[in-house]
Order: sequence, then structure tokens, then C-alpha cells
Amino acid sequence: MRSIRDILDELTPELERLEPTRLDYLKKSRLYLTILFLPLLGLLAAAFLSPYPIPLFVVAVLWFIGGMILYHYRAGSLGSRYLHAYKSSVIPRLLTLIDPGLRYDPADGIAPDTFIGTELYTTSPDRYSTEDLIHGTFGKTDLRLAEIDAEEKHTTTDSEGRTETSYVTIFKGLLFIADFNKHFQGRTFVFPDFAESTFGNFGRMFQKWSGRRDTSLIRLEDPEFENAFAVYSTDEIEARYILSTALMRRLLHLRERFGKDVRIGFKESSIVLAVPHRESFLEPSARVSAFETGQIEKMLTELQYFLELIEELDLNTRIWTKA
Repeated sequence: MRSIRDILDELTPELERLEPTRLDYLKKSRLYLTILFLPLLGLLAAAFLSPYPIPLFVVAVLWFIGGMILYHYRAGSLGSRYLHAYKSSVIPRLLTLIDPGLRYDPADGIAPDTFIGTELYTTSPDRYSTEDLIHGTFGKTDLRLAEIDAEEKHTTTDSEGRTETSYVTIFKGLLFIADFNKHFQGRTFVFPDFAESTFGNFGRMFQKWSGRRDTSLIRLEDPEFENAFAVYSTDEIEARYILSTALMRRLLHLRERFGKDVRIGFKESSIVLAVPHRESFLEPSARVSAFETGQIEKMLTELQYFLELIEELDLNTRIWTKA
């Protein structure tokens, strides 16, 4: 991968075009927030001192609502345009500098049917959103990577017959799908091992109930990996070939980096990773300069974890060939 200095030099024309828009947004943001909050604070102070505070509180609420609308159309929309322009121009260029085969579409993502078809989660989402699609080829490997927020709808009814609807997160993070130009005869899944780590040996019986259709629990020789993950597969021999020592080290590293709920699937011709990621992915900040080195380095680091995984897995491409 090229140095951060070389990449910044290549991006300079785009960053120079965007920086005035960012500065204009900050200037208008400060102006309209001042217009909003100074009179609002005055109204609230007067309400607390007045013997008839309710009319002043009503005026304060109306002022706040009107001020937020004004802020949105005069300043907030300018900030949104800056972020959209940054993501539409800088990030595609950044990806091209990493590998010309990579493409970026901030408004596109991975379809819900694809998410369900990974079998990494057993619950189908009732509410689903996806964005920031990266797709194309890295080296010889086809890939897709996108942010996903999948939620299940829960409806409860109290004793008086009133219903309340809420949404519970199934998965929020990054879904990564890569084709390694080899066909897996079976299906292999690597899930977080909450049962055994929580209940010890007694938890093994719960592990056996946590697999997917037609899979069996596979025991591996790496004690650290066994303590972190539970492996299920329809083909034990193939699962052992897939989960090489190098790959198990990488998956443990991913778990350390992104948390305990990393999930991995190997099926058909693809590897699928579901990586919880609460922070926004590839999201620039209008509060820092467009030339901020740390911001671009952070984006490169986020991408590097996944691209390095492809490079590492590519060591195994000689074992299988597509039928």
C-alpha cells in the first residue's frame, strides 16, 4: 500500500475544492446556533423569573422549533452537502489509489436477502438499512463490504390493551463478502463461543444446539481459538483445511480489534464476515480540516483490516478449485 504522504498528494486537488465548503459550513453553523440559543436562554431565564411563566415557555418552545428548522436549511444542509461531496469524490479516489479495481457507492449497500442468506444470524430483520458499499476486486478477489443495521420488531401489550412497538438490534456493523475463486463442498461457520466461556464444560451441550442446518460441532486443536469460537460445519475435513493456523490467528486478531461477536461463514464460493462496528464507517468529520492526515489514516486503517485478510486467505487458493 502506498504511503499516506503520497496518497494525500494525490488527493490534494479534491481536498482544496472541498475545504472552502467546510469552512463556510462551520461559519454558518456558529452564526445560526448563536441566533438560536442566545434568545432561547433569555426566554427561559425570563420564564423562571416571571410570575406567569407558561406563555414564555410556549414562546421558547416555538422559538427552538423555528430555530432548528432555520439551522437545518441554512447550516445543517451545507454540512450534509460537504459530507456527501467528500464521500462521493475523496473516498472513491482513495480506494482507486489503494487498488484500481475497488469502487465505492455511499448510497448503495448489501441487500437484505443476501444478509439473511449468509446464515450468520437466525432472525430475519423487520427493519433494515445499508450504505457505504465498497465493491470490485482487490488483486484477483471479488468483494463487497457495506454498513448494515438490521433490527427485529418487538410488540408488547400491557394489561389495559395498549401496544408498544420497539426494535431490537440483530446486527449493526460491517458485512464483508469475498469470493476466493474456489468452491466449498460444505458450509462452515465460526461463531462466538459464549456458551463454553460462560458455563465451562457444561456449556458444550449448548454449543451443539447453536449450529446451522446439517452442521456438526467441530473441535480444533488450538486452545485459544477454541476458547473464543465455536466451529460448525457440514464437512469436518474441509473445515480443518479452511481454518489454517494463519487464518485462526487472523480471526483472533479481528476479535480483539472489533469485539467478541465477530461471526464468519464459508459457503459456496465465498467467505462472509459480520463485524460489529458501532462507529460510522468511512465517515468524514466536518469539524476537522479536509487535509487532516489522521482522518484519512483512520479510513485506511479500517480498510486495511479487511484487505489484509484477503491477502492472508489467498495463501490457501491452491488447495481448492472451482467445480
